[in-house]
Amino acid sequence: MHRVHCRPGRHTLLCTLCAREITEGEEYWACNGSRVCADCLAEFARQELCACHETRGRETLQ
Repeated sequence: MHRVHCRPGRHTLLCTLCAREITEGEEYWACNGSRVCADCLAEFARQELCACHETRGRETLQ
């Protein structure tokens, strides 16, 4: 999680992936220590779920 001090008592919350500021009232996702903006959600999901990735016809046997 990236935070930058801007004023005493106030913190800027930054997206873990793109480092863009997440402003007050804006949606974001907090998961496993990351804070992710809506624009980065799909990439974050791909990264988090990469261990679950399969290709039809090439599935791994467990």
